[in-house]
Order: sequence, then structure tokens, then C-alpha cells
Amino acid sequence: MTRMRYVKMDRIMNHMLIHALREVFRQEKKQGLPVDTTRDLVLKLAEQEEGKLYLTEAEHSKSVEALNQLRDTYLKNGRYSDGIDSVLLKIMKSRYRPYRGRGR
Repeated sequence: MTRMRYVKMDRIMNHMLIHALREVFRQEKKQGLPVDTTRDLVLKLAEQEEGKLYLTEAEHSKSVEALNQLRDTYLKNGRYSDGIDSVLLKIMKSRYRPYRGRGR
């Protein structure tokens, strides 16, 4: 049993996080940086249904980084970032919970 960060997800939050991570993935690929963590997280979110999302420390930091970059882009273009702010705060405030995985 490991400790991972727990976030209660809904469909809108899931789509917003995937959108933010795709932009980070494109930037990393363009710069020649390793994209393994970002790719795995996008695939994990694509398979994720509404409900519980458990994130490792690397996935948590990547999610916060991606949402912050998306927020900066919105603000630079003069768009509202209220939805992104709420998702970012929800992920930043996520707590550690025991995670047993699929084989309980």
C-alpha cells in the first residue's frame, strides 16, 4: 500500500487537465526533453472516468506546472482563468491517501 495524492475529479476537470498537459507535452517534445511522465499522465487521465484520481509526486507536480502554464497563457491573452484557478487549487490542496492499486 503506497501513499498517493487523492483528487476527486469530474469530467470538466479531467478535460481541462488533459488540455493543459497536451500543451506541456508538445513543448517538451519540441525541446527534446523526456516526455515519459507527461505521456503516461495524459494516457492515465484519458482512461480515467469521473471519480477518484490518485497521483504520484511526479504526476502531481507535472499537473500543477501544466495548469499554471495554461493559466499564464489565458491571462496573457486577456481571457478569464476562473475555471483553471479552481482546478489548480483543487489539485494543489489534494491530500495523501493510502492507495492499494487494482489488486486489493
